[in-house]
Amino acid sequence: MKLTIEPKPTIEPTERVASRGSDACLAATTLVLSLGALWFSGDMSIMASVFPRTIAALVAVFSVALLLRSLLMRPTRPRPEPGSVARRLGLIAVLLVWSLALKWLGFLASSLLSAVCLIMLSHYHAWTPKRIAGYALVLLLIIGLFYGLFAILLNVPLPVGLLWRAL
Repeated sequence: MKLTIEPKPTIEPTERVASRGSDACLAATTLVLSLGALWFSGDMSIMASVFPRTIAALVAVFSVALLLRSLLMRPTRPRPEPGSVARRLGLIAVLLVWSLALKWLGFLASSLLSAVCLIMLSHYHAWTPKRIAGYALVLLLIIGLFYGLFAILLNVPLPVGLLWRAL
């Protein structure tokens, strides 16, 4: 029996860059947004305000923690890998169009269309009938879950859409 020793694979450490400025900027921005969400949720009913207030309070707490970390420590992060700028801008565009389409198309139609756009924008692999069916099923379940959670359970009035009211 011959004993061989195999060399361990070497893992090169990724280059790290300072993240103090970006962390502080992100923390300040999300803190302001969470405080705004807390302020604007004051006009909602008690049940309707539970979700936004809970999320806004959690975001505020974590924003303060990130802000303190960025001011008291020297945080670093791995250097970002290059990616598709067009896909990143597409993500922002789809989310912006979705938020604007809510008024005209309503929650269900605009959410379904934007989810399909996001999947097409972020999908890298080949499209197969099985994959398309799986994505369609998961999309319908997620949108149905959010609709049931907000409209039925929490009694949050979701936009119906001006287009559907006219029909």
